[in-house]
Amino acid sequence: MLLSAESVYCQKAGLKLSFGAASYRMDDMKELQKYILSTYPVEGKITSAFPPFSAFSITFVRELYEQIRIGGGYGFSTTGGKSSYADYTGNIFTTMDATSHRFEGYISYVITGGDRIELLLCGRAGANLTYLNIESYYNVLYYSNGSFNRYRSLSPNGSVATELNVNFSGFSIGLEAGYQVDLTGNLKDADNGDELLDPYDREKNLTSDWTGWRVLLSASIWFRH
Repeated sequence: MLLSAESVYCQKAGLKLSFGAASYRMDDMKELQKYILSTYPVEGKITSAFPPFSAFSITFVRELYEQIRIGGGYGFSTTGGKSSYADYTGNIFTTMDATSHRFEGYISYVITGGDRIELLLCGRAGANLTYLNIESYYNVLYYSNGSFNRYRSLSPNGSVATELNVNFSGFSIGLEAGYQVDLTGNLKDADNGDELLDPYDREKNLTSDWTGWRVLLSASIWFRH
């Protein structure tokens, strides 16, 4: 009888792929972008200032209990900024490309639902590795020059979201909406480790900040069900 009762409930494990968009605070990077623009010898303009952009994650999920699932995975996000000026004599532009590599744990709780549709509360926590590339280039009267710098930072982060899943035989599709908090990380030169300092306050270190809202579509494949 005991063996029969244990076999009624079968745990499942799966792989979840999520893709969507997220917003990013990036206050320090926006201020740095304005400062770089102010150094132009002509009046340029900002054409992109770290707008909401793509986010992706892959998560291994295991059902611990009937309503609780745990796991871990990898997430990727990207955004950036661009400033430029152009006329008949030449052009100047600056690009700031930021990428986020997240390694995080996952936990979710089934709030309500049945075999077909379920609503979950889920959370993630982990480490965020940021790379920031800053490239400036000018071309004036057939003379050109430029510079390229790469910075990186490491910061803890976490997120809370609600997720609506529609389950089928062996797979699920879902919609996740939530908010991510990044505790920021000091940016340092990827080659020599020098800190990226605020040009207005040389005592302050500039940081990356991926805090913001995110909306993701997901597809899960269940290995056992």
